Amino acid sequence: MKITALIDSGSTVSLLRENTSRRIMDPTKLSKNKMLLTGIGEAQVTTIGSFEHKFKIDDENYSLTWHVVSTDKLKFEAVIGSDLLEQASISFTKEGVKFNKYENHAQLMQISAENLQEELNLRHVENRQIKKELEKLIQDYKPEKTASTDVTMRIILKDEEPVCQHPRRLTFTERQEVN
Repeated sequence: MKITALIDSGSTVSLLRENTSRRIMDPTKLSKNKMLLTGIGEAQVTTIGSFEHKFKIDDENYSLTWHVVSTDKLKFEAVIGSDLLEQASISFTKEGVKFNKYENHAQLMQISAENLQEELNLRHVENRQIKKELEKLIQDYKPEKTASTDVTMRIILKDEEPVCQHPRRLTFTERQEVN
């Protein structure tokens, strides 16, 4: 099945219209995690759900998490976001758009902890016990994802003078970080 898609490198997620997603998979198998997406002009859209799907572009296999939105909210059947750029580069030629899948992609993402230890400089720590504890902490450290909550913050100003800054476009993850 062929799908017409818009490539939006400013979007951190890939989107699919609800009517298009029904042609690909059973709607009851959508994950129930919904996202609030904010776009140009502060327009907001809530996704219906998401699913992971393998597909082919230019005879190469890819896999993306597709976030499904209501059919009336998306002009194109799909929007390919910057998440595809982790798997391929995009070339624009006179003939059209060409996707170039990264070779040895897994090797590019493997970072050796040994290199980090060589750069570790604890000469400024004089206490040997503290130095050993620091080295052990750094060696045993494993990053873990933390849960996020829907916490909002209000900033109460001392005066009523408005504060403004000209808007600039941010990606979804940047906007989440700013918020």
